[in-house]
Amino acid sequence: MMKKKRSNPYYRSRNRKFSRRHSRRGYSRSRRGSRRRRGWIIALVLLLALGGWGATRYRAWFVSPPESAYVVPQGIDRLTITPGEDFLTQRVVNWRCDTLLQDAWLDYRCIDSLCADTALVELPAVGQEVVTRAGRNYYYHAEINGLKAGRNYTYRVKTGSNTSPWYQFCIPDSTAATDFIYIGDVQDPGGGGTDALLHSLRSRYPRPDFLALGGDQIEGATDYYWNVWYQAIGDWTATVPVVAATGNHEYIKGLNRTLDSRWVPQYNYPDNGPKGFSRRSYFIDFPHMRLIVMDSNDIQWPASIVKHRSWLKDALDTAVQPWKIVMFHHGVYSVRQGRMNPVMRYCFRSILEEGGADMVLQGHDHAYSRISTKSENGEKTTPVYIISSASPKHYRNGFSDVHDRIGSGLFLYQTLHVTPTELRYRSTTFDNNPYDDLLLRKINGKTVVQDNAKDWGEIFAFDAFPDTKKGHKKRDRYHEEVLKRRSKL
Repeated sequence: MMKKKRSNPYYRSRNRKFSRRHSRRGYSRSRRGSRRRRGWIIALVLLLALGGWGATRYRAWFVSPPESAYVVPQGIDRLTITPGEDFLTQRVVNWRCDTLLQDAWLDYRCIDSLCADTALVELPAVGQEVVTRAGRNYYYHAEINGLKAGRNYTYRVKTGSNTSPWYQFCIPDSTAATDFIYIGDVQDPGGGGTDALLHSLRSRYPRPDFLALGGDQIEGATDYYWNVWYQAIGDWTATVPVVAATGNHEYIKGLNRTLDSRWVPQYNYPDNGPKGFSRRSYFIDFPHMRLIVMDSNDIQWPASIVKHRSWLKDALDTAVQPWKIVMFHHGVYSVRQGRMNPVMRYCFRSILEEGGADMVLQGHDHAYSRISTKSENGEKTTPVYIISSASPKHYRNGFSDVHDRIGSGLFLYQTLHVTPTELRYRSTTFDNNPYDDLLLRKINGKTVVQDNAKDWGEIFAFDAFPDTKKGHKKRDRYHEEVLKRRSKL
């Protein structure tokens, strides 16, 4: 009888270990493969979702509505007066006329009885062809230098056989306060009632020192929308200087956005901005303030950011006036729900604060916000950030605690009264109800912010929610946020 061999315990143990080790390795490889597949599936789903969302936003981001063919009047229109770098001595008069280059000039004279020089002065004008997507125009401008503070002037422009009516403008006294009106987005698609709003504003303030516009004057970069704007504002632009910032709606959308070719020839602002941004980013000197304007739409790439950071720092540091006001379109702190502008927030906020900016005027969000910078002990200080809108299009606001005061569904304008020691800021509805009120004072080298509206109620009139189940949920959440906001104040 054959004896059965006894198996070696060593080999049994070793084989068992070898088997387990390979089993674990196979399981790990299988698990890693499963994880990779899940990762690829998740990435693919996210990519498809992002692509689908991007497709829905493509037209909004990259496609401008086409411009219809238009006829340029043979007469003079769109007459606009703008300041030079020195507000007290320089004016530029801009206008459009026909599609052919013609001889053009400007006549002006002082009309004060005590003015020593009342002779008529004739200045040649410069004509420039402007080609748009649907037509061609000729724009003209003439520069007036050597104006005297405290004087009144009259002028007219001529192009070929066309002559404008006589208009008047005044140069404020060098010691007087500067009074101006700030208007955020207007952006009327037509029939939005802007003409009635601006007519009421003009009857209330017929001769401010100038109008400041925060961009998006128009709904789109077409001749039709420029007509909507000029019909609404009338000939106010022929007597009161206009200081404007570009908005995104003045740009033609695309992978490389381009500013409407009419914008610069229509305004001809001072050529003191960073290289490549001639007459789009600029500053104007007043007796008591320097107003710095930036084209925030085209500050998107590293080169333009670096240029503007250096230029803005220098413009703030070299200002000799007691007040520094900066104006651009995109908010440093957005008030629209879900919106944020990282370039303005992270590339320019520190320069505004370190450079001593007192107030920053902004738009874009179609709602209202006022934010005061807080000192280490919690006191309100500068810069004060303002976002405002006068547009018939209203956006849903957010409720971040960073905003001292917010509002929605409002048509607002702002008046600013600037003296060597005080800056009085008021925001008012177009039906003449006060909505915000600040007094900034220079005391012993420091700026003190006095909030005169801290006990005023906020208005939330936004109600453009879709009549769907999802829209109703959004409306309910919005009303809950309103109640939370009001309970904190």
